[in-house]
Amino acid sequence: MASVKPLLSVIIPAYNEEKRLGSHLELVLKFFRSRYPNFELIIVDDGSNDATARTISAAIPKEPRAHLITYQPNRGKGYAVRKGVLASRGDPVLFMDADLSTPLSQVPKILQALWGADIVIGSRGQAKSDIRQRPPLFRRLASFIFDQIKYALVGLRRFKDTQCGFKVFRGSIARQLFAQSQVNRFMFDVEILYLAEQARMIIREIPVTWADAPDSHVRFWEGVVSMFRDLWRIRRIHQGHSFKVSPFKAKDRSRSSE
Repeated sequence: MASVKPLLSVIIPAYNEEKRLGSHLELVLKFFRSRYPNFELIIVDDGSNDATARTISAAIPKEPRAHLITYQPNRGKGYAVRKGVLASRGDPVLFMDADLSTPLSQVPKILQALWGADIVIGSRGQAKSDIRQRPPLFRRLASFIFDQIKYALVGLRRFKDTQCGFKVFRGSIARQLFAQSQVNRFMFDVEILYLAEQARMIIREIPVTWADAPDSHVRFWEGVVSMFRDLWRIRRIHQGHSFKVSPFKAKDRSRSSE
């Protein structure tokens, strides 16, 4: 990686995203080059069995700020995001989905919201959230059921949406939280927020623009068993444990993210 420390780290997990990320990557790079030139982009290929790694490698050879992490076999989105966060050096750290279901236009908004907070999470569930394309009815029903189970097992009831793939953290906070996390698949968001709540971090939830991606790799019903297992695991491992974060000056909580 480049020797100059970046001011902003962007993490994109990718699994079998040859087509989608291949068409989006130049847009992503163009956006960050123009708006946040001192950035690093870390794309984590989570054991894809298509040409995702080759597609990314072909798109970034002349961009020293972009890096690819790849491994086999597939380990899960939580593992991929953790891998990217722990490899990051910037402050803040933003992670976003490869399908750009939350558009790049929302990046300035979520970074500005980090003023006075430790973590900001994008939300599809607030009154001002702009949902351009809703998921199918069965997925909305599955989300409702998931929320009720989540509230019963680990709480987090104050958040309208824990699963939106658009979150930003203070750099040191992100790396400390993910170093403590253990969930490798889709419940990793819940684990991170659970740990952050225990540490009494300042977490802000903001409405974002969002559109369902028809070819999303999230399969609610296929993951029901994993969901129960991981939520129970979060409660069993972390309940009652006091998660400690390294102290930092109060002024760091209110400095600009841009």
